[in-house]
Order: sequence, then C-alpha cells, then structure tokens
Amino acid sequence: MPVKPDAPESGVGAVDRALSVLFAFEAGEETLTLAELARRTGLYKSTLLRLIASLERVRMVLREDGAARWRLGPALVLLGARAGPVPVRALVPPALRRLAEETGENASFYVRHGEARLCLLREEGRHPVRDNLVPGSLLPLDRGAAGHVLRDNRDGLVVTLGERDPEMAALAAPVRGADGELLGALCLSGTVTRLRDEARRAPMEAALLREAAALSGMLGNGRG
Repeated sequence: MPVKPDAPESGVGAVDRALSVLFAFEAGEETLTLAELARRTGLYKSTLLRLIASLERVRMVLREDGAARWRLGPALVLLGARAGPVPVRALVPPALRRLAEETGENASFYVRHGEARLCLLREEGRHPVRDNLVPGSLLPLDRGAAGHVLRDNRDGLVVTLGERDPEMAALAAPVRGADGELLGALCLSGTVTRLRDEARRAPMEAALLREAAALSGMLGNGRG
C-alpha cells in the first residue's frame, strides 16, 4: 500500500524516501517506470515525481529520452569512484597528471555508463584551445576514441580525428584489471590541428600506452 506523504515533508523523511528510490534499482536493471518505482518504494506517484525531480537536478537519476522511464545517473558513479575502489582513486589521477604535463593535452579517464561513456577523472592540459569537459560529463559511446575502446572492448591504441567534434581529436587505450576486465579508457584529447600529424602524435601515443599498461599492471595486481 502506498505510503502517505507527510505534509509538510520533513528533511530526514525526504532523504529516506529519496534513498528508497535509488535502492529500488536492482543489479542488471537499466531502467524502471514510475509504476515500478511506486510498487517497490510504496510511495504515491505524486511523491515520487517530486523526489525524482530533485534527484534529476543532481544527476543521480536520468530520464530516458521520450519515455517515462528512469535510470541511475552519473553522479552516483562519481560518488562511487570517490569512495573506492581505492586503487582506481589512488592510481589514475597521478597518471593523468603525468600525461597532461608530458603532452600538454587534456588527459581523461572514462568508464562505460549504460549506452554512454562517463568522464570519471580529468586533468587539463596547458593549451588554451581544448575541449571543455568536466568529470561527470556524459558522451556518446559510438563516437570518439574512448567510446570505441569501451563499446568494443578494444585492445591497443585507438585514434579518432574529428569524429565526435569536427575540431577535436583523441587517442585512447584500455585500462584492465584482474582477469583482463575492462576498467576504463585512458584518453588524451586535443585539436585536430595538433593531433593529425603522426610524427607529433607519436610520443603522445607512446606516453598513453605506457601509462595505460602501467595502470593495468598495478590494478590487475590489486595494488594501490
């Protein structure tokens, strides 16, 4: 039976109910309808819609385009990364800083989030002209070097020129954990003008592959 909403709703009660929405999602479920959420939480749909609106504002849930269905949002992935696992949180940021300092380009770490990729960690390069992304940004999975690594479980280096944005280019390589599990994609991005030249790009590719291999070795062995 639906739980009757408090009038007015207390702050603690609102938090409890918002958490019940998040915990309504079970492993392997990508989306839930309003009716499914109401059944699992015991909340009235009107109460649910207010809670969902608040969760959407902070990107803890996202609404599917053109459908009354919701999925867990990228903010939860970011919180999870900050809480652990410790090796990823400890080892990836220094690798990004080394890449940004060595190459001058933006260095990012992406993970798969449903049918998109999430920028989990990022270090800005020194060039004034660059793509302006922040941790938490969602990008297509079918465009861009990191997207190809994550979607196709690619090994080695992937290079794209002007694929997601006609003025931007990217290099990406997989980072793997124990048993070859794909943990994410390490990526360098900059303008097509800077990265189209193979001779100029070669040392960047070497640096990216070196850091991806080092991270894979450490994360695969559970170090951190």
